[in-house]
Amino acid sequence: MDGYNDNINQQQIDKLKEIFPEVVTEGKIDWQKLQATLGEAVDLGERYGLGWKGKSDVFATIQEKTVQTLHPDRANSVDWDTTGNMFIEGDNLATLKILHKAYYGKVKMIYIDPPYNTGNDFIYNDNFKQTRRSYEAEAGITDDEGNVVRDDGLRTNTGGHKHSNWLNMMYPRLFLARNLLRQDGVIFVSIDDNEVHNLRLMMNEIFGEENFVAQIVWERAYAPVNLKHYFSESHDYVVCFARNIDRLGKLSLKRNEEADARYKNPDNDPRGPYKADNFSVGPANPKNIYEIITPSGRRVLPPSGYSWRFSEEKTHELIADNRVWFGKDGNNVPAYKRFLSEVKDGVTPMTVWKYTDVGHSQDATKEVKDLFNGVAYFDYPKPVKLIKQLASLCTNDNDIILDFFSGSGTTAHAVAELNAEDGGNRRWICVQLPELTDEKSEAYKSGYRTIADIARERIRRVGAKIRADQADKLASRNAPLDLGFRAYRVDDSNFKQWNELVSEPEEIRQQALANLDPLEEGATDDDLLTELLLKRGISPLAKVEQYDDFCFISSEKLAICLAHSMTEELFAAILATKPSSIIILDRAFGDDINLKVNLLLQAERQGVEVEVV
Repeated sequence: MDGYNDNINQQQIDKLKEIFPEVVTEGKIDWQKLQATLGEAVDLGERYGLGWKGKSDVFATIQEKTVQTLHPDRANSVDWDTTGNMFIEGDNLATLKILHKAYYGKVKMIYIDPPYNTGNDFIYNDNFKQTRRSYEAEAGITDDEGNVVRDDGLRTNTGGHKHSNWLNMMYPRLFLARNLLRQDGVIFVSIDDNEVHNLRLMMNEIFGEENFVAQIVWERAYAPVNLKHYFSESHDYVVCFARNIDRLGKLSLKRNEEADARYKNPDNDPRGPYKADNFSVGPANPKNIYEIITPSGRRVLPPSGYSWRFSEEKTHELIADNRVWFGKDGNNVPAYKRFLSEVKDGVTPMTVWKYTDVGHSQDATKEVKDLFNGVAYFDYPKPVKLIKQLASLCTNDNDIILDFFSGSGTTAHAVAELNAEDGGNRRWICVQLPELTDEKSEAYKSGYRTIADIARERIRRVGAKIRADQADKLASRNAPLDLGFRAYRVDDSNFKQWNELVSEPEEIRQQALANLDPLEEGATDDDLLTELLLKRGISPLAKVEQYDDFCFISSEKLAICLAHSMTEELFAAILATKPSSIIILDRAFGDDINLKVNLLLQAERQGVEVEVV
């Protein structure tokens, strides 16, 4: 095991190899051959697109490999052994790379609420030449213990590079996020007027302009702010792109009482309530312009520029079937009866979402305050109803929902409520930077040192509230409602890394001796198991069968033995589970080379791959 997470650059090259094997020479892409192969499809001239200072470095950071991993945090978790949810504390760029192999093409929906780049909300500073740890220490982003601190000079994002800095931060995260989406997956991004124009162009480039779905206008405020000099902004946007719009299913909102109330039955039709739809459509089709005679004898033509919805023959059939409504007195223009009993696909969403339907900013603040006994611990969260509506558009059953700008944990809150309401078992992954709370804030005074602390506590309280408020309903579910989560934090690998900068012979010798035992001091079995699974492309939430001295992941036919001492009896027990591959610690063999060779030969004879780490 080389210790690195997914090599994203190599994956891209491998895809090109599959499509154009003739352009690969000695493992590298021959640009001239590729250009010749594509012919006129290659455009090297001026073209429409988005460019900014530092864009070339963005691709370097996407390709930059990482050895970081997730470390389990059982103490901050809820229902560790049974939950399918994850809360990850750490940098979201590193997290996306860590999850890349295990969750590639598996996420149904992504929702993010990134910094709007308003001048005081931008704390993500990626540097592509230094290691993240050295850059953060040098720039003062972290304290001596590695905690993210508020630094006004870094948080304030003003000046000529304001938009470039934001784009440099967002591009690699969106690029990696796209890879995690299923082919029928969808991403929603909250944004305001500061960066919506750049966001659209950037997402056109990453997702493809053809995969743009909608730009929703969310009415986040209901009253003007008179202190504003020009306009009082009352809206934000939610930009929506599909991974592959041809694979994206129909987006529809579930019907509610208000929608059903629009269906009436003024003539007591035995088929039940209906809605009277327009019988005329535009633009006009000359074949469908004819007179319709109402029951009162009135002769009616479609309005100018319109024609009737159906042919004359079809209209007569509908009238005979009482499918056309002419009003109580039989003298109105015709209307088509659309019965409630025939409406199965829900309601097609519109692109303007009123605060009366999905909540507003003050609703969102109150939701958090109510959970924390009336204290405001978090500024500007999103309403739970907004995220629930987004999730209800496109997810169900066991779909995975990812939010890598988690903030106060609204997405986890929304998914829990939605599952409780409709019986779903959606799973969520939330990622939050461990940004420190202000020492003068109520959150800090209450013991919440980071935004991640607030989010985890919010999710715990949401779970307790749902259990208390909906006990009877939850008891009747076919399967228990998952209100727990596994907590993880992003940190360095549990395996020692070779320092390639060392060149002196004695230094090399000392490093080789130190690496005879490749494990970092203090690495626990939980830490090692999580890292080994992730770097094999397996979710740390995979079902693990525990044996006395090893574990078995049946879905992967993988056995992992973290015992510090290996015997022939233990190895025989591992082989008895019929794995296709086994991972064993090198330290388990001690100095017994013969035992190691014999056991590896046994595995080879049975066609089992053994990896010693």
